[in-house]
Amino acid sequence: MATNVQAAMGRLLVRVRDTVCVKYAAEAEQIAKVNAPWIDRTGDARRLLTGKVIDDGEALGVSLAHRVEYGKHLETANDGKHAILKPTIEGLRSDFFATVRKFFGGGK
Repeated sequence: MATNVQAAMGRLLVRVRDTVCVKYAAEAEQIAKVNAPWIDRTGDARRLLTGKVIDDGEALGVSLAHRVEYGKHLETANDGKHAILKPTIEGLRSDFFATVRKFFGGGK
């Protein structure tokens, strides 16, 4: 019985990863690219913002990151005035978890 429950839970987590996490990673990336508050000089910082699915066997979720070496500076300069990563993830957090809860039979 336990094996069936574990297998079912594993299949459910794969569905969450392949639907919910993929959707929110893409959405976070798009929102960040559109709303990044800095002025582009080369376009690299905006173009290389990346949302991706995290699935390392222990954690399942979404990350949003800069892929330019000065990304940390963009997030922290001027007391975070130009930060986009944290505000984007925080803006999607409650919607993301509500969607995940639905997969496990819970409501909003």
